[in-house]
Parts: sequence; C-alpha cells; structure tokens
Amino acid sequence: MIIAFAAEFAADLIIAHLLFMLFAGDRITPDMTDAQFLEVRRAVLEGTSCLAWLVLCGSATTVGGGYLAARLAKRIPYYHGLAMGIVGVIDIVVEWNSEFTGLAWMGIVTTIPLALVGAHLAKRHMVTA
Repeated sequence: MIIAFAAEFAADLIIAHLLFMLFAGDRITPDMTDAQFLEVRRAVLEGTSCLAWLVLCGSATTVGGGYLAARLAKRIPYYHGLAMGIVGVIDIVVEWNSEFTGLAWMGIVTTIPLALVGAHLAKRHMVTA
C-alpha cells in the first residue's frame, strides 16, 4: 500500500508540475514575486484547460494506484483497491483547498470507484497471467 500510494502521489506531483509549466509557458520567470506567481497560477487554472487535464490525469493515476496496490499484494485485489481509494480520500480531505471545493468533492466521490477499477484491471491481469 505504501509503495503504491507513494508512486501515485509522486506521479500526481510530477504530472501537475509538468502540466502547469506547459500551460504557463513563458509567463513563469525566475525573478517572479510570490504575488506574480499566484496571479499566473490563477490565470492558468481559470483561463486554460489545465484544470481539466489535471482531473483527467489525476483520475488515471488513481486507477494506476489501485492497480499497483492490487498487483503488489497479489491477494484480495479489491480490498487493496478499496484501501487505496480510502487513503486517497483521506489525502483529499487533509489537503482540502477552499479554492477548489467542487473538485475536492468530485475527488471524494470518484476516488474509491476509480481505485476499484484499477484493482479490477489488476485482478483480470492476474487471472490471465
């Protein structure tokens, strides 16, 4: 579980950073103030499709986390997928951001089912392998 969650968390951070840099483009400069960076962040998240890509990629990493947890456990894959989903929901609650309340609620509703999809894919792969 720890390995799967760490891998999912790291993938989320890397993907979020890459997507933000892609959408921010040359608006990010090394000599920016914190206020300027926050303004660019707001503009990128509100004025581009970056947020949609973050949701899509975050959903994919949640499926991947459920898959990895189930594959590493090799037993009772759905329980491991459920556990990954529960840990994901706890992470959402801990990192709650009032700026993105709607996304947080969407994450709470979809995280466990997405992790279970990953566990289901792992189980199918384990049966055929």
